[in-house]
Amino acid sequence: MPTLVVTSANGEKTTIHQSMTILEYPEERFPDRSPLLPTALRDRVQVRDLVNIIAIDTQPPTNSRVAKRVKAIRCSLGDQTEFVIQAFTDGFKAYENLLAKQDRTGIYSFGDTLSMADVVLVPAVDQALFYRFELDGFPNIKRVYSALKELEPFKAADWRNQGDTPEKFRSHDI
Repeated sequence: MPTLVVTSANGEKTTIHQSMTILEYPEERFPDRSPLLPTALRDRVQVRDLVNIIAIDTQPPTNSRVAKRVKAIRCSLGDQTEFVIQAFTDGFKAYENLLAKQDRTGIYSFGDTLSMADVVLVPAVDQALFYRFELDGFPNIKRVYSALKELEPFKAADWRNQGDTPEKFRSHDI
């Protein structure tokens, strides 16, 4: 479970456990420092739609806890994989459709500025690739993901670079 502990100047600690709350915290605490949400309300709504396709519709059914429960129903890894691949397919189709409908083009999910949508997209695609999911049918997602993976903050945040990642997964060829 992700956890962010913030200590204020007076020593008071705030502990945050949910990914989306962790992403929203600096947005609210430091709104002028590298915002992940656009300023205009219409644009914020579009970015949040992209975020929620991943954070609400795609990641919950594909997380390992849920996927393992699907596998346990009939002790079938095939069931688990099929379930997860279908969830990624559904979520990525919705994301791809929103990217295609935008009235803007750019490097990232919402133009040429990084957004919260990009932050949630990368780990979702990483997880999909772990399942050997093919991105060929999702050209915009593939383009955005490739651009994001070239950025140093995304390289540093890669799950394979985290100290608590088991060695057997660090060398996993995806």
